[in-house]
Amino acid sequence: MKQLPKVGFLILMATNSSLVFAENTSSGDEANEIELEPMLIVGKHASLASSQEIKRDKLEIVDSVVADDINKLPDFNVTDALSRVTGVQILRDRGEGSGVAIRGLTQMETLLNGREVFTAGAGRTLDFADIPSEMVAGLDVYKTSSANNIEGGVGGTIDLRTHRPFDFAGRQLFGSARVIHGDLADMQRPQFSTLLSDRWKTEDFGEFGALMNFTYQERAYREDQKSAGNPTVNNNIIAGQSVIVPNGTSETSSLGQRNRMASNLTLQWRPSDNLELYAEGNYAEFKTIQNSNQINVSPSSTFVPGSPKLFPNTNDLQSISWLNAPVSVLGFARDTVDRTKQAAIGGSWNKDALTLKTDLSYTKSFNNLFYSGPVMNGTVAQFNQDLSGSIPATSISGTNLLNPANLQYASMAYRARPFNGDLATAQFDGTYDFSHSFVKSISAGFRYAKRGATNDSGLIFGDAAVKGISVADKPGYVMANPNQDFLGGNGTSISNYLISDLSTARDVARLRNAFGITTPIPTAGNPLSIWNINEETQAGYLMSKFETTALPIDGNVGLRVVRTLESVNGNQTLPNSGTTQPIDLNSRYLDYLPSINMRYKFTPSLYLRGAVSQTVTRQNFDQLSPSLTLIPNTVTPALNQGSAGNPNLKPIYADNFDVSLEKYFNKTTSVYLTGFLKKVDGFITTVSNTETYDGVNYQVSRPQNNNNATIKGFETGYQQFYDFLPSWLNGLGMQTNYTFIDSETPSSILGQKVPLQNLSKHSYNIVGMYEKNGFSTRIAYNWRSTFLSSINNFVGVGTLPGYTNGYGWLDASMGYRINTHFSVSVDAMNLLNTLRSSYYGSQTMPQNVYANDMQIGGTVTVRF
Repeated sequence: MKQLPKVGFLILMATNSSLVFAENTSSGDEANEIELEPMLIVGKHASLASSQEIKRDKLEIVDSVVADDINKLPDFNVTDALSRVTGVQILRDRGEGSGVAIRGLTQMETLLNGREVFTAGAGRTLDFADIPSEMVAGLDVYKTSSANNIEGGVGGTIDLRTHRPFDFAGRQLFGSARVIHGDLADMQRPQFSTLLSDRWKTEDFGEFGALMNFTYQERAYREDQKSAGNPTVNNNIIAGQSVIVPNGTSETSSLGQRNRMASNLTLQWRPSDNLELYAEGNYAEFKTIQNSNQINVSPSSTFVPGSPKLFPNTNDLQSISWLNAPVSVLGFARDTVDRTKQAAIGGSWNKDALTLKTDLSYTKSFNNLFYSGPVMNGTVAQFNQDLSGSIPATSISGTNLLNPANLQYASMAYRARPFNGDLATAQFDGTYDFSHSFVKSISAGFRYAKRGATNDSGLIFGDAAVKGISVADKPGYVMANPNQDFLGGNGTSISNYLISDLSTARDVARLRNAFGITTPIPTAGNPLSIWNINEETQAGYLMSKFETTALPIDGNVGLRVVRTLESVNGNQTLPNSGTTQPIDLNSRYLDYLPSINMRYKFTPSLYLRGAVSQTVTRQNFDQLSPSLTLIPNTVTPALNQGSAGNPNLKPIYADNFDVSLEKYFNKTTSVYLTGFLKKVDGFITTVSNTETYDGVNYQVSRPQNNNNATIKGFETGYQQFYDFLPSWLNGLGMQTNYTFIDSETPSSILGQKVPLQNLSKHSYNIVGMYEKNGFSTRIAYNWRSTFLSSINNFVGVGTLPGYTNGYGWLDASMGYRINTHFSVSVDAMNLLNTLRSSYYGSQTMPQNVYANDMQIGGTVTVRF
């Protein structure tokens, strides 16, 4: 049989009584077709073989995952799928993957079919949570760089590949439908995806291909969060002793729905054997519609005598009963939306040894936050705290918060925050191949990009006070809290209290009118918070691929040169006058980025790789901004927050050193060990300090360049199907990987070296597989160790690091292929009901605890 493709992914499909094997190649060659004897093939080896062959064939160190593997686990978005790639760590949000880091660095380049793509916002990269997992044909994670790679990835590069019509041997029709149920939300929602692709030949105009792909997801969720609040100093609890006291409890239950919609239209035309043209359009929309209800209880000046107790050998409060404690109940609608559109045209032409390629693209993205709802406050006779358990225990007594007479309306909150961005690019590449030479090819290229980003009209802050209205005066706007199983029933929390009925929260004018608020709703934020950034880059590269005849060594060596022009526009306050004036900062710099990738083949199946490169990542847009955004907390001023940029920030540079040993036993079995070292210059960290404006204190976060950071570690992985086992056991298989990362960077605020934020020292994945007689099962466990998540400076307490405890996440899927056209599966996410928790400095100062739904679903898939 023909060997598996070296680049791309495999597609197995039914056509009449036979199967067609299609190979997707990067060169655009005609798909190879082989007629096979009629049989039922699930393709259990196809996905492993394809991803392994990509890793094996690339000169760079690359890890890949292809569509078949992605779809055999119940991933909602691309981030979920990336969590199982060696060296990749993710964060969680609303029970899904949200943030991605490669070897601990979030500074990466994100591509869609090889071209840059992003989500509008403060950062530069694509939010992978925007993209449904069903939309991708494969994910390639580049750990090392070559000169022809687009610059911007200190941590690495992730390329999302979508399906194209020439990937398939002929007509392809695919559809799937799934229903997902969340146990905390106690709701179920539909999801479906469809793909239609065809290709046809003509006598006069060559071959054409067209593909349409559409995915729609709804998912109901609930996320509960319990926070002990910021630590404060209290000198009145124990005579002569300063006690560290949490500033109360904040308990939030968020019930919402996430909607994803994505579509892709691709046209390909091959008028002759040496010319191929394409046009592509991609659209992604990601909405979160959320209602949150939160109760906050703060310490008072008095407490039950004898109730305070400290953790042994510390000054940290363990338990206490406060008297006449202030309480506030917030209800708010919090909705977000991302919309990203990209259009591209391009093509490739080859003649003998020369290949030319071009790609023109335009990307536009929009992001917005909407926040609205009422705030109620009151006082409870007694508030009890006990921090000794893994979940802080809280309760109230002596006051019935289900009685509307015990609460008053304090204010109506309203905020909005837009982001917009666009990017126009033009790229031209050429490669000339040599025969019978040490130099196998010479490649050169040029890329022009013009990018704009803005948060105009800034953070719109429209909170308005409500005076003299009791909750009893307007009982139609409240209801009893229906969530009596806070944090999934773990721990002791406050549950019996009134919450807001948020049915009118999104009609801001109507809600404000109902409470007599005549202040106009603002349409723009403070000019100090608004920024506009324009960036132009011109990049050129020269790269050579080489292969020796004396030794089994090949590789590439090259240089990328990038010229960057940056313009930052905003506003600043003039000293001593308080007036505001525009500020326009311009900068330009030239970067030289050399790289070399080498591969030594001890045997045809045993490789040793080495790579050295220099990479750069430009600053996030909000980090460059001269703006300052202040968010007062009208209920608890101690929680006033602020954020500011730093237009003097420099880009981040890294010197990268990688070595990898890879053994390939067969097309689906391999083991590898990779070591890496990164020397990062100018790593950016966020530092939080107390700052005073107009006599009011705010906890303000600002970015700054640190001294050099060092990141070193190793990755190891293994995959195999155990075909040698007898009988039904030979359907078993396993994928597993482990990553160790040791990092340190000087922290000026802590006065010592600390690990990088959001980076776990240890992480691993274990995926158990079973493929036999139409059955397909995957069980995937992902775990990461405790990591530094924040650095905080609290008045009177000093600087404290924030740590998130290590946790694991378990997903599973079991499917059965009824025949070549129909299959069904049962899916489960978060089977362990994982609780995520964090703390300040030590476990005696708890910070947050999060609980998310277990999601159970069923899927029906149809292929023709």
